[in-house]
Amino acid sequence: MNNMGKGSSGAAASSSPCTTDNNYLLPSIIVFDLDDCLWTPEMHELSGTPSIPVEGPMDPNDANSELGTVGMRVPSSRRRGRRGGGYDWGGHDTDHEEVVELYPGARLALRELATDPAYEGVKIAVASTSLEPSYSRACIDGIEIVEGVRLRDMISYAQIGRCGELTSRKTGHFRLIHEQSGGVPYDEMLFFDDCNWGDHVGDVNREFGVVGVRTPQGLRLEEFHHGLKKYIAEEINVKIVY
Repeated sequence: MNNMGKGSSGAAASSSPCTTDNNYLLPSIIVFDLDDCLWTPEMHELSGTPSIPVEGPMDPNDANSELGTVGMRVPSSRRRGRRGGGYDWGGHDTDHEEVVELYPGARLALRELATDPAYEGVKIAVASTSLEPSYSRACIDGIEIVEGVRLRDMISYAQIGRCGELTSRKTGHFRLIHEQSGGVPYDEMLFFDDCNWGDHVGDVNREFGVVGVRTPQGLRLEEFHHGLKKYIAEEINVKIVY
């Protein structure tokens, strides 16, 4: 599992802005990038579809928390020995396992969204330029956030890939999310993206005025809370320092 470096939870350093009276100022839609923002590794780094559930504690801060699917593993494609035909699709301790898992901070942020009533009216969307959309969807379908709630259950709008109206820029992704949502204004959206391969946050802000936060080390909980505070500050025209 991930250590507390890249994408660490930062739980001790942050408190949710939803503990204030600003709940009514929350965004209508929170949009997340996937690769290197919510989870690691990136889909193009995988050798195949991550289809095997990996079980573990669903709260990164509590090793004794409820167990669930915390990652999705690519089946091993190592050839069997001379007496065995085909491939061995099981796992071996000596194999280099390819496991897609959420960053601890991303998992904590998603758990907060799933359990805190303050977010009841907030929709979640994903905007990803993944080169392997089917791999991304396999992870969305499989990864569990809290007991009985998978990532797919939390996402209202998903624009994944870079074909058709979707390109390497995320402006097309946001146009489709805007349409899918029935026209939710762009200034009612909040965006998180690692921006390691291009400044999607800046691009979408210049194009549509969407408030965004860059998460170059994977989403940290304090970055999630900073994004909410930044959005609220924009709503009430107050500058904040981070």
